[in-house]
Amino acid sequence: MAYEMRPGQGSAFKNDKKTEDWHPAYRGRIMLPDGSVHWLDASPKKTKAGETWLAIKIGSQVAGGEPSAHNQAKANGYQPQPSNDEDIPF
Repeated sequence: MAYEMRPGQGSAFKNDKKTEDWHPAYRGRIMLPDGSVHWLDASPKKTKAGETWLAIKIGSQVAGGEPSAHNQAKANGYQPQPSNDEDIPF
C-alpha cells in the first residue's frame, strides 16, 4: 500500500544535504488542512535545562504538489453524506 499524505500530517527525514550549521537537520513535506502541501524543516534544540525540543518551520508551497484523492474530491464539491445506522441489517 502506498503512502498517502493526509491533511494535518507530514513526514521529515534526515537532511543528507546539510553542509552548514544553520541548515535544518530534517526536511520533509506537510499537508495543511486546506490540502496544500508545504515544505517542512525540523531541527533539534536544547533548553538551558538540557531538555531536547524540535524547532519546526513550515515553508512555501511545494511546486507541483498533488493533493490526495480525498482532497481532490473535496475540491470538486464532494460532501460525504451522514450515515443512518438504522438501515444496517445487523
